Amino acid sequence: MSNLNIGIPLMILACLIAGCGSGSGSKLKKGDIVVAEEKIRASAETQWEDNYTDGFTTEIPKGTRLEVLYTPAATANVVECRPVEVNGVKDPEEVEAFFVPEAIRIKEGYVSYAFSLKDEYLGKELKKEN
Repeated sequence: MSNLNIGIPLMILACLIAGCGSGSGSKLKKGDIVVAEEKIRASAETQWEDNYTDGFTTEIPKGTRLEVLYTPAATANVVECRPVEVNGVKDPEEVEAFFVPEAIRIKEGYVSYAFSLKDEYLGKELKKEN
C-alpha cells in the first residue's frame, strides 16, 4: 500500500474529528435559532432609511433566542442575528425596545438593528436550537 493510500483516509478522519474549513457557514443557516448560554456583551448595528449605519453596545441576557438573518459564508467570522425572545418576551416590538435605546428607536429614519456575533461563540456562549 502506498503512502498516498494511507494519507487520504487519515486526512478524512482528521477532518471528521477536528472539523474542516473555517467560519460558521457550514454550522448555521438563515432562519436558525441560537440561544445565549451566558450573558454576552455585544455591539449592535442599526440600519437607517438612507443606508446610514450606526451602533450601540449592550448585553444579551442568558437564555435570549436569536434568529440567524443570513447564511454565513464558509469563511465568515461573524453571524448576523436578531433577538426573537428575551426574558420570556416574544413580542417583536417589546424585544426591540429591550435592546435598542429609545433615543435611537424614535429618531426619524431608524429601520432596524442586528448583532454580529463571533462564530467562535457557537458551542460556547451560543447554542444552536434543534
